[in-house]
Amino acid sequence: MTFKEQIETDFDSVLLNTGEFGRVCAWNGQPLKIAESAVLDNEAREAEGVNIQRKKIVCKNSDLQNPPAPTEEITLDGETWYVYDVQKPLAHLIIILERRAA
Repeated sequence: MTFKEQIETDFDSVLLNTGEFGRVCAWNGQPLKIAESAVLDNEAREAEGVNIQRKKIVCKNSDLQNPPAPTEEITLDGETWYVYDVQKPLAHLIIILERRAA
C-alpha cells in the first residue's frame, strides 16, 4: 500500500467515521459525510457591530460533484454560509465557511 493510499484509508476509517469524528450533514439539501472543527473561529473580526464567524469542515473530494468556490453561498444543516476558502490536499477538501451575524 502506498503512503497516499494509507492516508485515504485512515481518512475514511478514522476522520470520517461517524463513530469517531465524522458526521453526516445536509450540504445544500444533500447528505454529506464530514468532520468539522469543534470551535467556531470568531477571532476579533468585528466591524460596525457585525461579527464574522468561520467554520472549518473536511470531506472527501469525491463526495462533492462540484467542489465549492470562494464566495459561493451554501446551506449547511439549514443554515446559510459562504465559502471563504477551499484547499485540496490529497483526496479530501478542507472548506472554510464564513457568515456574518449581528
